[in-house]
Amino acid sequence: VRFLNATSEEEKARFDWMGYVGSFITIAAFIPLPFAGYWLGREIYQFSEQMGVSMMGGSFAWLWILQAMLIGSLFFAANFYLWLGMGRIPGAERYVKFQVPMMLVLALGFVVWATPRSIIATGPEMAAMGGSHHPFLGLFGVMAAKNTAVNLMILTTFLSFMLYRRGNRVAAVAWAGTAKAVQALAVSAAAAVVLFYGVYSYYVPSNVRIGYSAYQVLAVLGAMAVFTAIDIPMLRGARQIGSIRWGMIPARAQYALFFLAITFTWLMGLMGYIRSGIRQYWHVYGRVADESAHAYTMTHGHATLIVTRR
Repeated sequence: VRFLNATSEEEKARFDWMGYVGSFITIAAFIPLPFAGYWLGREIYQFSEQMGVSMMGGSFAWLWILQAMLIGSLFFAANFYLWLGMGRIPGAERYVKFQVPMMLVLALGFVVWATPRSIIATGPEMAAMGGSHHPFLGLFGVMAAKNTAVNLMILTTFLSFMLYRRGNRVAAVAWAGTAKAVQALAVSAAAAVVLFYGVYSYYVPSNVRIGYSAYQVLAVLGAMAVFTAIDIPMLRGARQIGSIRWGMIPARAQYALFFLAITFTWLMGLMGYIRSGIRQYWHVYGRVADESAHAYTMTHGHATLIVTRR
């Protein structure tokens, strides 16, 4: 808001820098969040399979569709801000050529991530499809496809973030060429592992398929760790192409920051309702019952309105 209302170049530069720092922290924290969500879901299934089924396959499934839309939108908004921010960084034009391929990965990943397993359809439509699952699109509704999609989206966003970070810097160390080759190999290997296990998951039983998702996560985390561990010493003492032109960023980038803040908060509220709601009438699921006279779980519509308004 302060950037959009700024009346001088100095004010714009100051508030642009503040947005840069805030977005840097936000996106750095956002990238590992899906892994934390996956870990929590895995723990819930291990504690009680019925609790996990209620969360993912029961009435709460509708909120997961909304969650998928919000997470996909967050990935788009984060990358959109990073790409716009590169316009004020001298030397970042070197990486513009990667934006279209990254956009394709994000778009395809979002489509897969948001595709439901079962489609709401009339009787004649179900008869035409041969059931509630579409013969082709239903393949993208299972978690094997969704885990693959979201891991590739995380890897793409991480790569955008690291390119943004090194925008106006050129490595001065003698081993920079070798280091960049190792980084490219790490990212490519992680993408290959994610794709391999994503496709192979369709040919194994469900209990084996769940274990493969852990390999995908480890591959992406490993690539991120290797890339970062190389990038930090490689860019130490790097030559700067020029200074960042603070304030020279399109106004629409600030709307992306608005969107990120609002959507983050909205998503956390909705997911908090799911986490609380799946306990049903238990304080501790299956152990300590909630026997109070006024205990109840809000309907999805009521809970969604409360989260949205507040």
